[in-house]
Amino acid sequence: MRSLVLIALLAAPAQAEVPRISLIFGPDALNAAPEDIRSVRRIDEGDRGAALVIRLSGSFDRLMSDLTAAHVGETGKLLICNELAVEPYLNAPINEAMFVISDTDIARLDRLQALLTGPRCAEVPDS
Repeated sequence: MRSLVLIALLAAPAQAEVPRISLIFGPDALNAAPEDIRSVRRIDEGDRGAALVIRLSGSFDRLMSDLTAAHVGETGKLLICNELAVEPYLNAPINEAMFVISDTDIARLDRLQALLTGPRCAEVPDS
């Protein structure tokens, strides 16, 4: 019996880290790992809330351009650690791999910022 348990544990696939950022339109997605994030900057606007400005490495600019050019006029999903951050509607292609998330819910932005900058997605507790 002990050998069966060991075999089952060895046969189980290692749980892979989810992408830190995913921009999804239909079946197409741009996925970025933590090392692909060049910067996360916060802008506090007092009573009007705050914003996170996220810039991916320049190598993602072409991927962003191609993805968004193919989906103009559609609504997508921006996920941070598989958590829905925003559902953007595309009016035009985006040529720079940059995202801006604004909200009046400061606790929500705090959580998203922690997910973006933390060591692993799973290590940020739910708020």
